[in-house]
Amino acid sequence: MSRQAEPDDQEGPPDRGGGIEALRRSSAFRGPAEPIEAHDHSNGHLALLYESRDEQFAATIPFVRQGLERGEQCLYITDETDGDAVLEALGDAGIDVDSALESGTLLVRSADETYLADGSFDLEESLAFLESTVAAGLAEFEGVRVAAEETWLLEEADTAEEFMALESRVNELFRDENCAVLCQYDRDRMPASILHDVIKTHPHLVVGRTVSQNVYYTPPETFFGPDDPAATVDRMLATVRERTEAKTGLREHERYLRELYETTANSDGSFEETVERLLELGCERFDLRGGALAHLPSWESNFRAEATVGPDMGDLEGELPVQPAEGNFCRRAITWDEPTAVPDVVEAGWDDDVVFEEFGLETYFGIRVTAGTDPYGTLWFYDTSPRDDPFTDDERTFLKLMGQWVSNELERREREQFLRTSYEITSNPDHTFEEKVDQLLEHGRDWFGFDIGYLTSVATDTNRFEVVDAVGSHERIEPGVTDTLSETYCQRVMDAGESVSVTNAVAEGWEGDPAYDTFGLDAFLGTTLEVDGDRYGTLCFGAQTPREEEFTDTEYTFLELMSQWVSNELSRRERERFQRRLYEIVADPDRSFDEQLQSVLDLGCERFDMKLGGIAAVDPETDRFEVEVTNGDHDHLVPGERYPLSETYCQVPVTNGGTSAITDPLADGFDGKLCAQRFGVRAYLGTYLELEEADDRTFWFIANESRDEFSEAERTFHHLMGQWVKYELERQQYERDLEQTVAQLQQSNDRLKQFAYAASHDLQEPLRMVSSYLQLLERQYGADLDEDAREYIDFAVDGADRMRAMVDDLLAYSRVEQADGEFEPVDCTAVLENVRADLWVAIEERDAEITVGSLPTVTADGEQLEQLFSNLVSNAVKYNESEPPRVDITAEERANHWQFAVADNGIGIDPDKTDRIFEVFKRLHHDEEYAGTGVGLPLCQEIVENHDGDIWVESEPGEGSTFYIELPKRTAS
Repeated sequence: MSRQAEPDDQEGPPDRGGGIEALRRSSAFRGPAEPIEAHDHSNGHLALLYESRDEQFAATIPFVRQGLERGEQCLYITDETDGDAVLEALGDAGIDVDSALESGTLLVRSADETYLADGSFDLEESLAFLESTVAAGLAEFEGVRVAAEETWLLEEADTAEEFMALESRVNELFRDENCAVLCQYDRDRMPASILHDVIKTHPHLVVGRTVSQNVYYTPPETFFGPDDPAATVDRMLATVRERTEAKTGLREHERYLRELYETTANSDGSFEETVERLLELGCERFDLRGGALAHLPSWESNFRAEATVGPDMGDLEGELPVQPAEGNFCRRAITWDEPTAVPDVVEAGWDDDVVFEEFGLETYFGIRVTAGTDPYGTLWFYDTSPRDDPFTDDERTFLKLMGQWVSNELERREREQFLRTSYEITSNPDHTFEEKVDQLLEHGRDWFGFDIGYLTSVATDTNRFEVVDAVGSHERIEPGVTDTLSETYCQRVMDAGESVSVTNAVAEGWEGDPAYDTFGLDAFLGTTLEVDGDRYGTLCFGAQTPREEEFTDTEYTFLELMSQWVSNELSRRERERFQRRLYEIVADPDRSFDEQLQSVLDLGCERFDMKLGGIAAVDPETDRFEVEVTNGDHDHLVPGERYPLSETYCQVPVTNGGTSAITDPLADGFDGKLCAQRFGVRAYLGTYLELEEADDRTFWFIANESRDEFSEAERTFHHLMGQWVKYELERQQYERDLEQTVAQLQQSNDRLKQFAYAASHDLQEPLRMVSSYLQLLERQYGADLDEDAREYIDFAVDGADRMRAMVDDLLAYSRVEQADGEFEPVDCTAVLENVRADLWVAIEERDAEITVGSLPTVTADGEQLEQLFSNLVSNAVKYNESEPPRVDITAEERANHWQFAVADNGIGIDPDKTDRIFEVFKRLHHDEEYAGTGVGLPLCQEIVENHDGDIWVESEPGEGSTFYIELPKRTAS
């Protein structure tokens, strides 16, 4: 007896809230059905007035089904309808009747078992039955519903008045309970008098599937008069229904508009998801079976269903066998501005449409959607059965709103796609500028639907233009083609200074124009290109056939965006070209500064379109302006000429600082000045160069003809050139000062070296005399000297000897500084053999181990190299308490030098003091610990630096030391 409901029969999830509130939320019923707050009664007491069995079950079956889904006990009281017929109808509606009966949630009783249990109607017995039924049901279930057929009143007419009293009592019985009663009255068979009483005793009426608030539910003594009951009933029902349907229509329209807004405003869903939801909403709003968004790629193509909803749409997904031929649904919809509404295809005479013939669609409701100005397709809804009523104005408005949103989104998506593709083209680092322009022209040509796209450069002064690049096919528009500018569309663009378009050249009067006669473009769209503010040429698109639609603001915007990118790229390339040339000039090592400066001035004249460039020395305090350098001839601005600074344009940058530009001398207050009146200069670009330790300068360019304002890029380039000029002038002055200082220092150093050598040499003899006479005194008078005197003599002799050793070391240090720098190949192995021989006594006394690795031959001063290694090995043995001392000498070859290492196992050095050991006379130990002069390691450093090398030490106290020496590889001098 049961079956599964079809998808279009399903309701939403069970509602919560009892009585009329549940019905108000149910999709099976229409109407606000609001509670009547002014009366103390049950809001779940309804009267169903039906005219047929279908109309009766159309209300009672959803009423019962909703109760079962909500967990309520449902009692169906039959009379005219057989109980089995009721159960079958419930099963056909998808209700599991067997399970409901078995669980007790569904009860089916006859009128004879309820109202007429004792053979006739008794008010109190019936009321007791209802009370006990409600009490038992509420004790076990969520609520109670009663659907009662009242046709038995036709047989018990004399009890009708008493039964109406029961109906009135039911309102009190069900008050504040989760109960609902649907009393069913056959309107065609029931007397008007009974229906009259039915209306006044029920808070809500159900007519068809519309639940109406009963505005006539008032006390009988204040409402009913002596009017004919039948007429009153008709009038009352009509009024109730009309008012309810009007309110329902308004409420539904507002609800659907709200849902439409919520759907389209949801930013989380994709376009495809939103369209699908709109189709579902449209099916619900129009009570139609399915819907689709169909796209028409071209007039020669078939429609293509891009989104579908509905049980039949599986057959319609993808390409439809529907061309835009005259007469079919989609053809009419895509060519009409208003919705295409066909509630009955056969009645409208559209039954010859292929969609009707192949898919059996008998109701059609659709509207055109666009992407910009181009038709995109249709948004349409259908049903396989005719629609009873025509489509209302509200429904047409709702379809228009959906179509507008789809059209707006399609246009937005196309705009985004155009911009995305444009960005991908222009930002591709793997493509050259020329390749990007080709792709951009192709992209624009496709977007505008034109035959060709091209880029030109123009020369208005010579009336010529040249096609720089072109895509598409046109015999007169190809790269490299030149022509007379005045006979081209580009002349109109240059004259307008903005975008120019024509959709039908003949219709707009261009026929006979040289440009039209030459190129034959019936449709054209072009705009100007600029390079750093100067007109460069045009960016154009054209077709040899007229265009049907006018150009949209979006299309103009896209053209401007493309032209801006091309202009920016052309400007950037132009700037880079001049910057590259500037770099090549200033980085050329084979040019002198004067040659470089002349080339820089020539480059500036070309870049700024000026006649002359130059440098002048200026002094604001003395009002001096003296021309130093120019790159051309001028009657007045000649190197060496002096003028008052206040009579020149250079006064402006000197006063204001930075860069100044003048293109209108009269407006800038130079009328009567030498620069304007006598020199005839009409355009100026200059900057003030404040120099250190030198005269200030101005760096400038001039022209005898006026020009447009200088662009920011031109000012930047001029500033860049000026910085180079300033740097070079300061560098030259610095070099001159440095050369003078170096010469002075060299003279001073030479005198100091001579003095040090002479002083050291002259000190030797007095020290020898002091030491010799003290020793002679000790030998001759030693017997007469006491112990203290002999000790004093020893101190004096020791001091003289140490002083002599220091003087010897200073002489060696001075000789290194005064060496002539002539180097020759030196065998380092032989050097170390000599060192070992010289230090043989010290090595033997300490039993030291000296190991020498494989050493190279280097270009050096052999005597100095021997002195270097002698000092290092001697120190390694002296500052060593290990037994035995060990010294390792090794060498490693590097790319550009040799690295020697002298490593020992001696006492080591504190890393924080390694810098001090290379300072003259700086010692880390007292003479009582280790004797020395403090000159040995500084001498080593001087020798290494004299060879353009480097020396350093790595050491830790108690861990020994390693001295590293780097000597460059070089040829003998």
